[in-house]
Amino acid sequence: MTAVDFLKQLQKIQIPLFHTKDIAEMFDLSVDRAGKYLELLRQRNFVEKVSLGKWILRNSDFDLLQIPEFLIAPNESYISLHSALFYHGMIEQIPTKTYSVTTYRTKVLKTSIGVFSFHHCAFNFFTGFEYKKPYFKLATPEKALVDYYYFAPSKSRQFTMLPELEIPKSFSWNTVYDFCKKISSPRTRSLVYTKLRAVEKK
Repeated sequence: MTAVDFLKQLQKIQIPLFHTKDIAEMFDLSVDRAGKYLELLRQRNFVEKVSLGKWILRNSDFDLLQIPEFLIAPNESYISLHSALFYHGMIEQIPTKTYSVTTYRTKVLKTSIGVFSFHHCAFNFFTGFEYKKPYFKLATPEKALVDYYYFAPSKSRQFTMLPELEIPKSFSWNTVYDFCKKISSPRTRSLVYTKLRAVEKK
């Protein structure tokens, strides 16, 4: 198989995000051989390497908001915070990073296609999102807002100055406070509740 044949096979399966080991298994190749083909294609700008063993097929139909969960798979994450608030039209400022909530550890990943900021939450708080497509879960407007104040006390101070909010007509404050009940720490729950009440009264 030549690199050109390998590329044709990749394009034929129409999977824009993939792991080296999965492609190796699919094409009956060793992981090392598949990696060498992918590196050749990367040099010719047909694929993009976003992390160790994780690739994107260029000029393919993928959503940038699929990338965070793809990067930390098999761990899960969902798009939230500034990214979800912007997606839902609740803020106008375009986020400089793509923000996700995860039960995995908090970290920032810088890749050739963007910066991805992951924020750890407890398992019982990993909720309030909708499945959009593979690797793309999106927080509801209500959960995105609760998440913002949930992470406000973090040392990074990323969530202390929320841009002016536009609350959607379908927004449910009852749902917001139901999410607050899932916060296990009484102190954090009280802080988040107070912040949200202040926003509601505006």
